[in-house]
Amino acid sequence: MAALEVVSTDRVAPKERLPYWKDLIWQLLGRLRSEARADGTFRGRMEYGDAGDVKMCRLSASSHRVSRTPDLIRQDDRGFLKVVFQIEGTTWFEQDGRKTPLSPGEWSIYDTMKAYTVSNTSDIEQMVLLVPREKILAAHLNPDELLVQRYDAQSGIGRLAGELLHKAFEEIEACSVDSAEAIGDAVAQLLRQSLMERAGKPTSLTLREALRDRIKTYIQRNLRDPDLSIDRIAAALRCSKRNLHKAFSNDGATLSDSIWRLRLEHCRRDLASPACAWKSITEIAYSWGFSSSTHFSKAFREAYGTSPKGYRMTAGNEAAPEEGASAPQPGADLLARAVMREGVASN
Repeated sequence: MAALEVVSTDRVAPKERLPYWKDLIWQLLGRLRSEARADGTFRGRMEYGDAGDVKMCRLSASSHRVSRTPDLIRQDDRGFLKVVFQIEGTTWFEQDGRKTPLSPGEWSIYDTMKAYTVSNTSDIEQMVLLVPREKILAAHLNPDELLVQRYDAQSGIGRLAGELLHKAFEEIEACSVDSAEAIGDAVAQLLRQSLMERAGKPTSLTLREALRDRIKTYIQRNLRDPDLSIDRIAAALRCSKRNLHKAFSNDGATLSDSIWRLRLEHCRRDLASPACAWKSITEIAYSWGFSSSTHFSKAFREAYGTSPKGYRMTAGNEAAPEEGASAPQPGADLLARAVMREGVASN
């Protein structure tokens, strides 16, 4: 079953509440610095959980401010978009030179990969989502025109998204993990439609766009599986391999290229992440579906212009473990075929 966790400053002594809250913000909402009055009056509460790869949080707190700097982004660069539905109080968002106020009945969205500040000028209550950017931003949408803007949560698609999110917090603990994931996908889809509507794009997805979204969702869920292939995706989605390739024909990369680029990007992030510093490079590569450390290193160098070890040292994880002499035995030659532009792409 899906589950929600609840944390509150009421559990600690007044003088410890602010440090406790800062740690919660840091751990649960991405690497953020937080500030508030250190007079023992601060109070905060969070209810949080996962709906698939969508992270949900409902929080209430005293007046406070959070910020995300380039240094913090380098420590945690998972590429989420953050969505905030305002329930009570007033919040100001600042990013890319824009400053947007958010009042009850409104929502906004901003990019965790760019520096920002959020100032809560009074006691607030919010619903917060961390959503993989590919679930919301279609390729033809311009983020600069859509992020750090005010959206209406009391009418239209925004109202549907907000109502579904409210229901998710009420019902998710009674849902299976698969049902919770479906709820997360549905909320993300409604938010995507809202952005398309704001951008003046048709809000009814074409069949090709809908298939591409299904493909991307399936890939994200199975990216760690070394047996992920075009054949397997086609069988799971009950469509032909030809239609799979056609769905990606306008993306500037083949479907197989997209899979390997995603795997490399996840490996790159883990190599730079302090949370993965205890893992060897081979462990990281294998955990994201690669089946040969040699070919992983070659693909990584081709993509980023440096070796995995060199990148990890540059990112500040010099204390990471040395590669051991023994490594898992390679399975199928998926990686070699992908690197050589054979195999998956030619299926």
